[in-house]
Amino acid sequence: MDVFSTFMRILVGLAFGALAALILSPGLAWTAQVWGGGGVTFSLVCILGGAFGLFAPNIRRAFGRGFLFCGVSFLALPLTMGLLSSQAASEVIAASPDSQASAIIGAGGGAMLVTGVASFVGIILGGIFVIIGLVLVLGGRREVIYVEKSAKAAREQPSVLR
Repeated sequence: MDVFSTFMRILVGLAFGALAALILSPGLAWTAQVWGGGGVTFSLVCILGGAFGLFAPNIRRAFGRGFLFCGVSFLALPLTMGLLSSQAASEVIAASPDSQASAIIGAGGGAMLVTGVASFVGIILGGIFVIIGLVLVLGGRREVIYVEKSAKAAREQPSVLR
């Protein structure tokens, strides 16, 4: 049973790592364009998700860590889209030397629009994923013990409020 649980935790972690890498793909594309090696960073994000799942104590917490990882990735989506759209805007401006004023206005407006939509989507989905992840990671079995005193024991015990 322990081998199956470990395998499932790693599988859950890798699945959420792949989803986080897809969410972070604009930033990974920018990294590949600037520094090279986009496939390596994609693999590293997937392996990081697998490690989160591997070191989780149980499958529920592995799911929680995966949701937290994807939630943080969604919250970072505006930053990654801003990086990629600014790189694309600078290439558009460099490609049109004769009409740079219109290229600057168009590329800047497009970059702002893309980053704004990514901010809207990223904050909403990031908040949802982080809340689900926190419930799964921090939640657990709660026990409430209710002790009812008898009327005789309540009369015998001195009270400060009397």
